[in-house]
Amino acid sequence: MNIGSLYTVKKFCWFLFPSKEKALPANGDPAALADDHASAASAASYWSKRFKCEVTYFSPDSIIIFLENDGKFKKVLTSDGKIGWTWFIESYNECFEEVKTK
Repeated sequence: MNIGSLYTVKKFCWFLFPSKEKALPANGDPAALADDHASAASAASYWSKRFKCEVTYFSPDSIIIFLENDGKFKKVLTSDGKIGWTWFIESYNECFEEVKTK
């Protein structure tokens, strides 16, 4: 993944947390993705209440930019203006396709 490049999301809904610390829940399991909008909306609501912050998500066909990389976390800007951190490991690269610009 190239920082600063545009990507189309091909698979899964990905959670956006306001910080890297919030992206790794207290039990140490990453909160990264959901299979569909209903699951993502429900989980985002749960994480928002649990951590007393706004947790959102982005979904397939979204356009995103990876702004920063810090180990297993990436800072993301979505095409609808959402910004946050998500947990991400390289085995999920196939879930994104770089947008080719002319």
